[in-house]
Amino acid sequence: MSTSNPARGRSANPKQLATGSTASTRARQAVSASSTRVNKSAKAPASSRSTSVTDTKPKANVAKHKPELSASTKAQTPAAPPFIEEKAPAPTSDTLQVAAQLYPWLYMTSTLEACFQIAEKDLAARSEHLASEESEISDQRIRFQAERTADFYDELSTDTFAETAPHLMQAFLAHGDACTRVEAEALHLATHGAREPDEDAPLRVYGAMLDSLEELHTEAVGLEASIVNLTLTTTTPESGSGPDPFAGPDPGREDQGQDLDANEGKNIEGESDADSSARTQIVGVFAACLPVLRARIANLSMAQELIDGAQENLSISLRMESLGLLD
Repeated sequence: MSTSNPARGRSANPKQLATGSTASTRARQAVSASSTRVNKSAKAPASSRSTSVTDTKPKANVAKHKPELSASTKAQTPAAPPFIEEKAPAPTSDTLQVAAQLYPWLYMTSTLEACFQIAEKDLAARSEHLASEESEISDQRIRFQAERTADFYDELSTDTFAETAPHLMQAFLAHGDACTRVEAEALHLATHGAREPDEDAPLRVYGAMLDSLEELHTEAVGLEASIVNLTLTTTTPESGSGPDPFAGPDPGREDQGQDLDANEGKNIEGESDADSSARTQIVGVFAACLPVLRARIANLSMAQELIDGAQENLSISLRMESLGLLD
């Protein structure tokens, strides 16, 4: 009753058979695909390694051969310093570390302050020393100037220069004024005649003019001789009445200024020379008066000749008039 047909039984479930075969086929394909992937992944590193090895091989006739360095050359070649990355110091609260960081700065600051204080003390001491030296130099300078001035006035008061020079200068100036006035009158008399002719003695005016000119001429010659004598006696070293303007500096006076400072010594020498050369300057003024006196003498001589000629012409005219030779 329960017997089954074998043929019917086989054909009854065809879908199940197909499904089972399909599943087994898919399983086989999955296994083969996975094995293929594993093989490829395993082969890939080998190929990459072979490629890298092949790439690193030196190529023939392309790369140049570099000579190997000897041991001594390698020892002499300095190695590159390693790179050290600078990092900012990390703040710390440790007392010892803080003290170690501050102590060098405090020591440097205290040392510099001590150096500054020592330098200031040295400068103060040097300034005091210079001030004392300058005070001594100024005292010597004042004393030296006073001595030179006193010597100068003593020389003026002890010789005849102080008495003779003013009188000579006054006489020279007065003689100049007189020459100017008399020469103008002589020129007018020679060209225009007497301003107020004297009928009784017409030649008397010319005689008086000649006398005035002769007196001025004589005075000019005397002034010239006095000035020459004054200049010679003053500029002669043996006379002792004054310094020689052409002589060198006095050695004794140079010794007096050796202890002074160089610049101060030069100033003192200049001022002392100016004081001592006052007499020489006065003598120079008198020497400049000599050419003026010589010119005055020449003018007076010419005026005398002019008046003498005018007087002679007038006397000839009077004689001719007295003889009736003139109309």
